[in-house]
Amino acid sequence: MIATIKAEWRKSRLRPGFLIGAGVIAGVTILVYAANWYLALHPLATRGGDRAIVSLATLYPDQFVNNVMGAAFPIGAAMAIVLGALFAGSEYGWGTVKTMFTQRPGRLTVWAGRMFVFGVWMLIMTFVLFGVGAATSVVVALFQGHAITGPAAVDLAKGIGAIWLVFMVNGSIGLALGVLIRQPAAALGIGLTYVLAVEIIAVRIINLINNGQFKNVTEQFVNQNATALTQSFTSPAFGVISPPTISAEHAVLVLAAWGIGLTIVAAGLLRLRDVT
Repeated sequence: MIATIKAEWRKSRLRPGFLIGAGVIAGVTILVYAANWYLALHPLATRGGDRAIVSLATLYPDQFVNNVMGAAFPIGAAMAIVLGALFAGSEYGWGTVKTMFTQRPGRLTVWAGRMFVFGVWMLIMTFVLFGVGAATSVVVALFQGHAITGPAAVDLAKGIGAIWLVFMVNGSIGLALGVLIRQPAAALGIGLTYVLAVEIIAVRIINLINNGQFKNVTEQFVNQNATALTQSFTSPAFGVISPPTISAEHAVLVLAAWGIGLTIVAAGLLRLRDVT
């Protein structure tokens, strides 16, 4: 297992897809902060000038954990799907799957090592998100002459764990599709279509049936729970916000179940199917 992890890390540590993904996450985080900072300082640009739709208090370091959630989802989740599809599907296009599976260790060991390395990359992207968010919030505080105080350590840990889980589950969608379809382009296309369109349409249709009688079904979808989990990170600085109908605890359990289930399905396909 250790040798497999080392080999996978050696292959992926300079892989352009992961480096570009981390760069996109950093860029989106800066863009979100810049846009919100502008809106907070220029109320005339919004709502006819009666008041700003973004409060400066939400951009300071003590609120950065709550603020980066908007950058992490859905754009970060979509990026995780793309990286998962590339990570799993590209090996088939390169023809390296045969080489991996005809040598030791076994298929499941190889898959476990690949999942571990992918999880590390999702953690790196999470750290990039939070690191850039923290740095940008400090810049805002310095320019506004505000005291620099960080969030509580427990809130920071919860935020990192939540975003890593969201990234991993969406990445697992890409991984499973990459293994199923055996090519990255179709896998990432189907994954993005599902997350950005199919799931949204399905949720709306199900909620219309018998005045929402089957709403509990929609509460088991991946990104319904990802949305609820990210929205659970808020504070009075963001104003009065309606709490999500799905609890954070429920969201964590459902997302974990999806991630584990997709990983097992992909492992089963690798174990049982011919690689040719």
